Amino acid sequence: PAPADQETWCLVFDEPTRRLLVRHEWQASRHSGCDEFEVAEFLKQEGAAQAALIESLFLVPADA
Repeated sequence: PAPADQETWCLVFDEPTRRLLVRHEWQASRHSGCDEFEVAEFLKQEGAAQAALIESLFLVPADA
């Protein structure tokens, strides 16, 4: 990633399907995009994104 690249992870509620999803959005110098994951699918993955979302939601380190 370049210093100017932006990336966010957040929880969103999909009204039509009544599901809670994790949304990943990114903006880079050459491309941008958005992906959505079921919460259970996202929590099966390990890594910095999962830890960052958990920390931002619960204000506690993910490894605590």
